Amino acid sequence: MITMKLTYEKSHLFMHTPQGKWLVDTGAPTSISPKTILSFDLQGYQRSFEVQQNYMGLSIPSLINLVGVEFDGLLGTDILNEYDILWDIKSETMLLTETEMDVRSIGLVGNELGIGNIMGVPTLQVACAGQSLTMFFDTGAPYSYLTKSLEPLPPSAHEVEDFLPGFGTFTTKLGQTSFEADQTIYSLQTGELPALIGMSLSIAGSDGIIGNEIMADRRIGYFPRRHTMLIEPMHRPDE
Repeated sequence: MITMKLTYEKSHLFMHTPQGKWLVDTGAPTSISPKTILSFDLQGYQRSFEVQQNYMGLSIPSLINLVGVEFDGLLGTDILNEYDILWDIKSETMLLTETEMDVRSIGLVGNELGIGNIMGVPTLQVACAGQSLTMFFDTGAPYSYLTKSLEPLPPSAHEVEDFLPGFGTFTTKLGQTSFEADQTIYSLQTGELPALIGMSLSIAGSDGIIGNEIMADRRIGYFPRRHTMLIEPMHRPDE
């Protein structure tokens, strides 16, 4: 198991490596970097991955302009899915292991949830407004989105600008929306995707996106090789 520094900057997650800072993005099936190599050579562990320089017309310089943070590469699921991972934003750590992570040894509590996969992006089943939804779990998205709003937006809804690879920038209004997974309610800032983007996600079999806001106050275990993840409660029993 290796421990990497993890930072949360401008609502995005970054893993710090010997090759610089990499944006952690489960919503991207392909990693990219101008350096074309990501090497882990630390704590007695060695492994290297070849990466592309661009994907779907996006490069690191163009992503830097969109995110507003300088970084060196985008870490997608082609590499992330080689590991069991624990993300802990509060302690600024990201644990990775090629072997099965023993959640008890790291004090991770909660029930494992089944995750699916659409085009290399993990999906999570949730309930919202009485409906069962298949949502992308996208650590690269600062907010959550629905292909079609299920409830009217409150007067307090505010407009934000965001972007999705392949679609570019868009604006939408955000309101608090309740999602349920494993009998736990998560209240997340959620917007409705523009019609074209929403249609594309629907055709792919997704009802929307769960963004990284769900990770801000809790640890997340991600175990793609056995098709599960674990969302720890905000307050653990030992706290």
